[in-house]
Amino acid sequence: MLNGPKFLFFSLIIAVLFTVSFALAQTHTSLSNHHVLADLLNEHILCVPGDSKRPCVLQVTVYTPEGKGPFPLAVMNHGAQGIPKLNPRYKFSLAAQYFLSRGYAVALPMMRGFAGSGGFPDTGCNLEQTGIDNAKDILAVINYMSTQPYIDGNKVVVAGLSFGGWNTLAVGIFDDPRIKGLVNFSGGVRVSGCGDQDSMLSLAAAHYGAQTTTPSIWFYGDNDKLFSKRVWKDMYDSYTEEGGPAELVDYSKFMDNAHNLFGYTDGFQVWIPKLDTFLTRAGLPGKLIYPQYLPFK
Repeated sequence: MLNGPKFLFFSLIIAVLFTVSFALAQTHTSLSNHHVLADLLNEHILCVPGDSKRPCVLQVTVYTPEGKGPFPLAVMNHGAQGIPKLNPRYKFSLAAQYFLSRGYAVALPMMRGFAGSGGFPDTGCNLEQTGIDNAKDILAVINYMSTQPYIDGNKVVVAGLSFGGWNTLAVGIFDDPRIKGLVNFSGGVRVSGCGDQDSMLSLAAAHYGAQTTTPSIWFYGDNDKLFSKRVWKDMYDSYTEEGGPAELVDYSKFMDNAHNLFGYTDGFQVWIPKLDTFLTRAGLPGKLIYPQYLPFK
C-alpha cells in the first residue's frame, strides 16, 4: 500500500492522468428546485463490495421514486477530473433525474479511489483494460442492487458520462442478460503521456464491440472539446464494424462545448426523445411517469 511521500507522488500523477471532463449537472439545477427534489429522491448512501478479485468497498448513491417497487434499475456512471479522492460524490445529476422520472431506481457508484470509494483508481495507458476493470466493479454493484427487494434485477440499464460512458461500453463485453441497454454519453478517457490515445480508443472500441450483443446508444456532438468528431466517429465505426449493436446520435454543436450537453436542461430536447425510444425498444420503461423529478428550467 502506498503511503507518505509515495502516496503524495501517486496522487499527483493521478491528478494528471484523470483530466476527463466531469460536467456535474447539479451545478446547473436551480437552488429552489434542489430543495424541492431533496425531499423526493429518497437518497441512500451505500457501501457496496467491489469486484471480488480486487477487493474494495464502493460508495454508491441510490435514489428511488415513489412507491415500493420493485423498480427497474439504472446505473449511472460518473466522469472524472483532477485527483480522484477529491472528486465529489456523484449525485443529483440531470440523467439521474431523467431515470427517476421514468420510474427507475438509480444507483450512482463511485469508481475505486474516487470520493468515498476504497482502493486505488485503475490507471495506466491500457485504456481498454481500464474500462474492463471498472466494468467489473459496476457489475458488482448490479449484483448487490439486484438482491434488494425494491429492485427488479432483470431490468437494468447502464449509462455513463465521459469516463463513465467508456466504462459503460466495457460493461457490454460481459453480455449480462439482466442488462438490456447501454447508454454512452460522450464516452472516452484521456490519460496524460500515453502516446496515440485516439488509436487506442478506436482499437479498444473494436474489441468491446466484438464481444457484446447488448444494444447501445451513443450521444456525441461535433464541437466536443475532449473527443473530436474524428475520434468518436472512429470509435463508433470500429465498434459497429466488429458487430457491436449501436445507434449513434450526432447532435452537432451544443453551446461552446458539446461535451457539456448533459449538464444543462437546454439539452433535454436533444437526448430525451432519443433515449425514450431506445429504452422502449429494449423492453424497458421509456415514458414519463413522475414529472416531479425533472428540474424546472
